[in-house]
Amino acid sequence: MSIANLNKQPAVEIIKLAPQSLITQIYNKLKKSLINGDLKPGEKLKIDTLKDKYDTGHTPIREALTSLVKDGLVERIEQKGFVASSVSIKHFNEVLKTRLWIEEIAIKKSMENKEGLEAWEENLILLNHRLNKKDWTEKYNPENPDSWEMIHKKFHISLISRSGSDYLTKFCEQLYDQNLRFRFLLIKNKKNYLKRNVNKEHQDILDAVLARDVINAQKNLVKHYNVTGKHFLDK
Repeated sequence: MSIANLNKQPAVEIIKLAPQSLITQIYNKLKKSLINGDLKPGEKLKIDTLKDKYDTGHTPIREALTSLVKDGLVERIEQKGFVASSVSIKHFNEVLKTRLWIEEIAIKKSMENKEGLEAWEENLILLNHRLNKKDWTEKYNPENPDSWEMIHKKFHISLISRSGSDYLTKFCEQLYDQNLRFRFLLIKNKKNYLKRNVNKEHQDILDAVLARDVINAQKNLVKHYNVTGKHFLDK
């Protein structure tokens, strides 16, 4: 092709990608609003409105929303755009039973993995100690790595992180984040839920892990998750 013909080719639109750090910031802000309930289940998430709210362009908003679709916190509906994912008992039950199935296997595999076992146990002790110093009812804030919820997530993901499957660990993270929306609904709407002894539940799991008692570690992890389930399903 000659240079003259090249010059006749239609101009190609160049789409500028937003810096990854900016997308991550917007993603965390939206995720925070979704989990804390500031953005209600089923609420339309208009890009123009969010662009003005966060003082940014269309691209970082769209990319952050697309990531949240992958996390299951946002839905993309044909002809309607993005909406906050709905919350239902059916959805909660699916998340809960999937977590139970997968994490029972994952914690067993993690405990059977002898490589770096003592360092893993020491890290769990430290994370549990940090959790005990915090208020477990505080609002979700992913921008603060020292918040209770971010330490809590590290504790739970660390429990299953040595299973030998990065795919499984990533899936568990997604399920954890979806479960958060249900747990924060309980914190806001059910006073009885606040009487829950979360620190003891974590200690029971940790004690079984440190005793290298796989059966009781699985049992206590399942019991911990089912406490949330019982409160959510109670009228």
